[in-house]
Amino acid sequence: MRSFVVFWVLLAGVAAGATLSDATVRAQVRPRLAVDINGYIYNWDEIGRFVLPGETLRLATSDDANSSGWVASAGELVDAGKATCWVAPQEPGLYPIIVTSGTAVRRINAFVMIPFDSLSRRGYLRDVRIGRYPKPIEEYPNFTKPKGFIITTPDNLDTHVSPHYTLRDFASRTMRGFPKYTVLCEELVIKLEMLTDLVKSHGVRFDRLTVFSGYRPPAHNWRVERGRNSAHIYGGAADIIIDANNDGRFDDLNHDGRSNSTDAKVLAGYAEELEAEHPELVGGIGWYSRTRSRGPFIHVDVRGKHARWHQ
Repeated sequence: MRSFVVFWVLLAGVAAGATLSDATVRAQVRPRLAVDINGYIYNWDEIGRFVLPGETLRLATSDDANSSGWVASAGELVDAGKATCWVAPQEPGLYPIIVTSGTAVRRINAFVMIPFDSLSRRGYLRDVRIGRYPKPIEEYPNFTKPKGFIITTPDNLDTHVSPHYTLRDFASRTMRGFPKYTVLCEELVIKLEMLTDLVKSHGVRFDRLTVFSGYRPPAHNWRVERGRNSAHIYGGAADIIIDANNDGRFDDLNHDGRSNSTDAKVLAGYAEELEAEHPELVGGIGWYSRTRSRGPFIHVDVRGKHARWHQ
């Protein structure tokens, strides 16, 4: 189910220096039911969460007195007083959790991941080559070894991880066949939702950002960037354009009658505005000019450190 409510995202800490664990996600037209998941408060109709086998999510709602309760497809639901705890099953996979209140329905798409330690020393996961992860470096304070890998199949590719974005948007384009394996940071999903709504607030008409590169396994990233470290290998980066008419070209954001790097620069400016308002989402922003093989685009990530570039 997708609501027709227009969403905006506000991340607000309860004190100076608060982190994303204090995040609040709210809606322009406030629906009846907000969902609290481990301190994140969502008014989204569909929410993606990425957990390990046996991990616990603490669940609560804004309407505990009237909500009809939680229903989970698997795992264990445990009454915890004012909250409900869901303990993830041991088998990796997709396990929806649903809560309703009147006509309001909220669905948590809980992806139980394969733990990172399942990756072999040679960089293989269940006979699929992922590549070996480099040692963490100070340049990426938010990126260490991933918690785990999302099993990605034709059956779950179009599962929503937020109101506007699905797992398909972030899955590797270079892994052949299925299953694929995806790494995705929840903070990146929040940042893209925020950026989507901020751009719309400036009068740009479009439904969603087009993500043409999300997760890139280290083995592939080495070939593309000729480097071992990248925000993409941690599931914390997206290369994006605005393409409302789906013609494969960056929309003319500055209304000069052309689709070129100046339009990418406009979108990068909106990303700058977002980070200025929400420094807890600081990361890299790069804007790229057209080449013979592709059009202009911008890169955004949640590395936790300010970085800017243009190519």
